[in-house]
Amino acid sequence: MIYRNMKLGLFLGLMLFAAPSLFAAEYKWTDASGSVKSLADYKGKPVVLHFWASWCPPCRSEMPELQAWSKAHADVALVVITLDRNIEDASAFLESQNIPFPALKGDMGSAQRLGVRGLPTTIVFGPDSDIRKSRIGAVDWKSEEGGGAILKAFKSES
Repeated sequence: MIYRNMKLGLFLGLMLFAAPSLFAAEYKWTDASGSVKSLADYKGKPVVLHFWASWCPPCRSEMPELQAWSKAHADVALVVITLDRNIEDASAFLESQNIPFPALKGDMGSAQRLGVRGLPTTIVFGPDSDIRKSRIGAVDWKSEEGGGAILKAFKSES
């Protein structure tokens, strides 16, 4: 009986660990006009999802570096998703800082299914929506350990 319970616990633990990859292609967000997009739209292509919120100080402070990194690596599919309660707050922040990212709105419940446990969070997905790298916390986008590691994970072949 104990052995069976241990096997069940191990199985459930593995399912919880694997869950982010299982739900990745289903992840959806909306733009300012209400159009829905999903990670499935990038099927066959690697993509970086970056989760942030306008009320999050580390998110706000890293945004200019993220913008510069994105501009330097225009070949990288980068999707910057706010978890603000309303998209207007994100739009106002981006506009006030002259950051040209579109305001894209996700919801925390779905983001948590991908493994988002804090903000900011950056997740690198391979062409098959497999999670290649996940980082919770601000990234030093100028450094090899920060932006360079994201780029390596993005370009790595698994």
